Amino acid sequence: MNNHVASSQSSSPTVDLLYDYAPFLERTASDGAVGSLSPCGSSPRVAIVGAGISGLVAATELMRAGVSNVTVFEARDRIGGRIWSQAFDPRHPHLIAEMGAMRFPPSATGLFHYLDRYNIATTASFPDPGVVDTELHYRGTSHIWRARRPPPPLFTCVHKGWRAFLQEGCEINGTSLVAPAQISAMLKSQRFNEVQAAWQTWLDVFRDSSFYSAIVAIFAGSRPPGGIKWTRPCDFELFGSLGIGSGGFLPVYQAGFTEIMRLVINGYMDDQRLIPCGISTLADRLAGEEIRGHTVAEKVRFNAVGRIYKEGGEIRLVTDQNEVMAFDRVIVTSNNRAMQMVHCLTDDETFLSRDVSRAVRETHLTGSSKLFMLTRDKFWIDKELPVTIQSDSFARGVYCLDYEPHKPDGRGVVLLSYTWEDDAHKLLSVPDKKQRCERFVDDLATFHPELARHLVPVDGDYERGVLHHDWLTDPHSAGAFKLNYPGEDIYSQRLFFQFQTANDPESDTGLYLAGCGCSFTGGWIEGAVQTAINSTCAVIRSVGGHLLPGNPLDGIRSAYHY
Repeated sequence: MNNHVASSQSSSPTVDLLYDYAPFLERTASDGAVGSLSPCGSSPRVAIVGAGISGLVAATELMRAGVSNVTVFEARDRIGGRIWSQAFDPRHPHLIAEMGAMRFPPSATGLFHYLDRYNIATTASFPDPGVVDTELHYRGTSHIWRARRPPPPLFTCVHKGWRAFLQEGCEINGTSLVAPAQISAMLKSQRFNEVQAAWQTWLDVFRDSSFYSAIVAIFAGSRPPGGIKWTRPCDFELFGSLGIGSGGFLPVYQAGFTEIMRLVINGYMDDQRLIPCGISTLADRLAGEEIRGHTVAEKVRFNAVGRIYKEGGEIRLVTDQNEVMAFDRVIVTSNNRAMQMVHCLTDDETFLSRDVSRAVRETHLTGSSKLFMLTRDKFWIDKELPVTIQSDSFARGVYCLDYEPHKPDGRGVVLLSYTWEDDAHKLLSVPDKKQRCERFVDDLATFHPELARHLVPVDGDYERGVLHHDWLTDPHSAGAFKLNYPGEDIYSQRLFFQFQTANDPESDTGLYLAGCGCSFTGGWIEGAVQTAINSTCAVIRSVGGHLLPGNPLDGIRSAYHY
């Protein structure tokens, strides 16, 4: 693998916002901060609930802007939240299991701004299907897909149809829809009026459609992209196994179609990269940077926050130590379920409007599970085995990862299972990681015995050589990430734009929502970065401070009817 420092130089506005955070962040890096406090006022007391990326970015940028009284509360015993590079062995911290975020597209310009800032390198690509030698196992037969080549003949129809759709768009009931690739090009050239008209048409046609029902309408209709109708159920099963670039999408067929399409248009499915040192490095460097003589790490308290309420003009937080602490402003980055069930933010309209409260309550969080194994060697290289396997069996996706590319005899890391939704829910019935691991290996042995033979942890030690996590049963997450169901895009709109109450003193409550679950791109670090910057700007403006030009409070307006 060729390592290089991340680069975010090309502009990538996102389709729902028509705004790119990178130019503003570059300006803040040049000027030193997103803004400044009023010289006439005192520094506000600011609480940040959650030390994930969103909370750490918000704390960093507030401190740069001169907000000295910042407290970050974290319920876990570590920082990072749902970015978590877990080492198999403390003696070899570079051999990791990325339990949360693991694929990083350069079009996520806010994220790459911080990767650049802290000199965090990425590899050329993540071993996604088709990017590397891949084996597709479908209905008892294995098909080899060579790197950077067209997929096997069985998948030709659905592959060509999807590619034609991306380049040509489609027509549904007499309505022509602009090609996703064309909308992406419009975004990069900042032809926002054209983007707005094109994306609104997509929303109007498909806002209430699942991913599955939409592709049926597109590819089983009278004028399918690519010219060949897909047949049910075979072609839709094949497409579910092939996916759209990062593995099979069959488990999320019931997600909202527009939720998937915005990822495609924003380029999040393209050129996905891996971070050899682990994405947790970003959390560590955010926390460790010295700012005005202090670090964010000094501001972190490893205490859970329960109820949040208002009394006497102050916002009060109740900690797990039964402390009641008062603050002037609060940024809540915990996920939507914690906002409702732990912080009680939706109990009344003290902080959130009825519409925003409904969005907090009803936004869907997907289940997800991962299981990694540390192997004695990189057997797939020596034995010339596929780097990635996608199947329609129990073991859906297998990825072989090389964290020691300059060490031929080094250890291997195999992501033996990465599953979503129903596939992840099934695994909850096998909580023991050794038994779960053996179940996956037994399944793989039915169609790839050579690969299965090598799937034994170092020294046969399942306790130290296998790491797994179920995000649905994580007590601090109760789900992996936001994944809208049909009709839920309006919830993303309400959650994302909640920070703009800071522009209206009459409606401003002093509490702002952040985190990827409050963005248009749940499950992607970019959403966490965007909402962190939003909430930082909201705090500064709400206390009478000054923001640099081009900030999101002034630069973003809701442009669509969802």
